[in-house]
Amino acid sequence: MNRTPRAHFLRRTGAAAALAAVPVLGLGLSPVANAQTAAFASCDPGGSDPIWDGVKPPLHTPTNKIHNFDIQWPNHDSTRGWAVHPGKDMKTTTDLLVVPTVREAGIECDNLLRADAPHYFKHAYDEVSLMGGSDWALAINSQDGRTRNQFHIHLTRLYGPARDDIDRAAKAGKLAKTEQTWLNSTIDVTGHDMHGNNTKHTYRAWNADGVDYNFFAKLNDDIVKPLQKQGKSAAGMAHESLLITLNRQGNGIVVMESNRNTGIHGVDNMEPLLNKG
Repeated sequence: MNRTPRAHFLRRTGAAAALAAVPVLGLGLSPVANAQTAAFASCDPGGSDPIWDGVKPPLHTPTNKIHNFDIQWPNHDSTRGWAVHPGKDMKTTTDLLVVPTVREAGIECDNLLRADAPHYFKHAYDEVSLMGGSDWALAINSQDGRTRNQFHIHLTRLYGPARDDIDRAAKAGKLAKTEQTWLNSTIDVTGHDMHGNNTKHTYRAWNADGVDYNFFAKLNDDIVKPLQKQGKSAAGMAHESLLITLNRQGNGIVVMESNRNTGIHGVDNMEPLLNKG
């Protein structure tokens, strides 16, 4: 598999090596991450889903990956595990899905906000080296803007014009420096529609110092709840989309949120910013 220098640099080589390899992201493990935890309860929407059917235990395991690129069960606990599942096909490594190995509908699941919830974006980041190409992006779509009811984080490349806009915004100091200012720090970023036409939309952007956070809880606490307090009754986790990528103009990562119903010219999914081809 062709791997870029950045992807090779980010390859997971064990906890100690990973921490040494990516000091720019300041990956400090939380107390919860090292504690022995109970099984993680599901958020099961019911019914069959092809993504879930392609990763679910006990058929799919770390030693029996079948059509998955990787499966990890921390402490042999499948309820806290994840799989790297193909998007289009097994040959396309620029279109991967990071999927919990417990049934979860999507971003709207309340159990994702719990203090002991797995840090799924951190787990997805740990799998970046499996992606072909460079300039990675991790993205999850809202309930409004997705077609499947099984939680999955897209692991793919960032769209080139989107990268240019993010870099310019970072260089100009437009990214929130703290999560407390994330709500009011907006940038316009170029995406593409299904016909390949470019279009700009608005995203709230925060320069976080690392990836070892529960970004669902951060999103709820720093954006959804404050919007609701402002009287925006349409605000809610089900309407949120989230994307994470590297800050190439400084340290850490860029965390981008958008939605269509809280007064910004936003989106209900992050597909326009992704380059899966």
